Amino acid sequence: MDNIYHTSDKFDRLLIGFILIFIITLTNSIFLNQIGYFGALLILLIQWFRTRKNKFYPTGLELPFVLFLIIELVSALFSINQAQAFTIFFKRLVLIPVVYVVAASADKMDKAKLFLKVFISAAVITVLVYLFVAYRHYIFQLYRLESRGPSVFQYVMTAGGLMSFITVILFAFVVNEKSKWKIKILLVSAFIIAAIGLISSYTRAAWIGAATGIIFILILKKKWIYLTPLVLAFVLLLIFSKKESKIWIYSIKEKHNLLNDFTTNGRAVNLEVYNDFLYVADYEDGVKVVDSTGKIIQKLETEAPVTRIHLWKKNYLLIYLIDSRFKVAEIQADGKIKVLANSLTVGLTRDLEFNNNKFITADFDSGLTVYSNPIELSEKVRLHNEEGIVRIFSDPPYITLYNSKSSMLKLYHWNDRNKLSPIDSVKIVTPTYYVWKFNQFVFFQTDKALLQYKIIENKFSLIKENNTRGIFKTIIRDSVFYSATVDGKINKSRIDKEQDIHFDLIFDVGKNVTDFVISEDQLIISTLKLNRLASVVDPYHETNIERLHLWSTGIKIFLDYPIIGVGDIDLGKIYSEYKPKYVKENYGHLHNNYLHFLVTLGSIGFIIVIFLLYKIFMLNWNIYKKVKNVELASSYALGTLGAYVGFLISGLAEWNFGDQEIITMVWFTIGLNIAFYQSYLKSKTE
Repeated sequence: MDNIYHTSDKFDRLLIGFILIFIITLTNSIFLNQIGYFGALLILLIQWFRTRKNKFYPTGLELPFVLFLIIELVSALFSINQAQAFTIFFKRLVLIPVVYVVAASADKMDKAKLFLKVFISAAVITVLVYLFVAYRHYIFQLYRLESRGPSVFQYVMTAGGLMSFITVILFAFVVNEKSKWKIKILLVSAFIIAAIGLISSYTRAAWIGAATGIIFILILKKKWIYLTPLVLAFVLLLIFSKKESKIWIYSIKEKHNLLNDFTTNGRAVNLEVYNDFLYVADYEDGVKVVDSTGKIIQKLETEAPVTRIHLWKKNYLLIYLIDSRFKVAEIQADGKIKVLANSLTVGLTRDLEFNNNKFITADFDSGLTVYSNPIELSEKVRLHNEEGIVRIFSDPPYITLYNSKSSMLKLYHWNDRNKLSPIDSVKIVTPTYYVWKFNQFVFFQTDKALLQYKIIENKFSLIKENNTRGIFKTIIRDSVFYSATVDGKINKSRIDKEQDIHFDLIFDVGKNVTDFVISEDQLIISTLKLNRLASVVDPYHETNIERLHLWSTGIKIFLDYPIIGVGDIDLGKIYSEYKPKYVKENYGHLHNNYLHFLVTLGSIGFIIVIFLLYKIFMLNWNIYKKVKNVELASSYALGTLGAYVGFLISGLAEWNFGDQEIITMVWFTIGLNIAFYQSYLKSKTE
């Protein structure tokens, strides 16, 4: 090992230094990672020029790499966006040599072992940092609010993909490496840390990829004793961890008795009360009308899941669907509803508000729109143009909103001519945002605290930071402030003479609350229990609905550009032209490697990509077969093979090939695998 550090060639020392920077930052800094990679590439090219000795090993991937770059280039020449296509072509071109740089830098077994140990150590340390942040994420109830893990060093989907690689590689060492018990304990501990980090990312595609890689390794090693209970546990988890949607009706008198409860077939996400009838937005199961005895007297089916319902004026119910479509229904004398009109919101709607008999939509891409007449939906007014609005609260003549693009909480005056005049604003950086106004007070729920502002002389004045977390809804009844947290706490609040807000816990349901309403002396709560793993096969899960829209739209684009595609570009613009009108979100990729390449590179490019992926699999497979009895090299080859299989499977629901950090990890693991194999061949000839 000393020879690695005491080499007489300063270029060799620089090369090792740059490669170590590259390896250490693979999972935590794309900027430093690029410096390490390009520095090492430059040194190798200088050495080649000086010595006329080519240190780059042939890998057997040259033909598929060349074909891939040729179709990228041809597709760029005929692309609908040539400038962008050539830019992405260049990115593909400069990253592929990672394979050769890593293999050439680890030209001895000692170097390959050093690089592996540094890689594993740095990756596990990165995961430990991630777990620290994930713990805070959990404490602040952000998993329930955001349904995803934290983004620490990179976007959470990328973090999950990287941790999937680490988890599978470490698992291979656990089941394959014959080592002393101290080393075995260290490996098992590192694997557990990586696995917990992966779970904490809350990324389903990464989970599936890691699980596939681990199962592949167990099958390859014929570890049936581990595989059978693992598969059985997975199946049982899917069977018994079913969703549970319930409505709870409590008395809000002194004893707070449970008066009634019942389950719903869908997912109760929103509630409304009118006269003696309860209206339930039951997500995929439409809208339910429930009478005072708890009997469902009507079920209104909808084209897409219902996410919001709200009373509008005296006897109208607005029904908002997940894809920006909405309906207006009339509430009849018997409590049943009759749909009168269907429409679309103007833009990418992030929030809805009702006040003063008006329906207001907050559209992230455009601003605020006001509907005044439930019968004539065409009578709408653009109230305010502003991109980035995600939350709105109306308390005439004031509107309070939060803009996530600028991280600004803003207060406006709303005049009789439907014009907004700015009053004041304050910057609040937070991933979680809920806002309410109560008299002269404005409450803002962040990820860490409930901020209490008072409007003094038309200015936001922060008077208190309450450590209450997770409030997502409030109701004001008779000057009493009721609030609900996502973990099931219902509070009754009051503001004392010193302007401090006090929370008195009146119920702790102990379940994930989705909504609550107050009707006379009753508190009605909806709760929902979902299984994150089972959501993988849930056709009504929000992200699955998005993917189905993406894939069906992608097929339409491919049919119009079947030969060489539209070019390797961001698909946002062309996607917006082909997607259904009611789908407002634009995406730059299709959340599927194979369909994405079919659209961007056409059928010719798709065949070449499949050829490339197949050749990489066979390369990893053949290396493992040849070194499976070699210490360290066999475990790493097995881990690389399993992680690559996981990458391919994750690619069915993610565009992970297009993620620079993940594809860099793919090229690195291949390069180090080749380095171990070449060192093994050298040792046989010595």
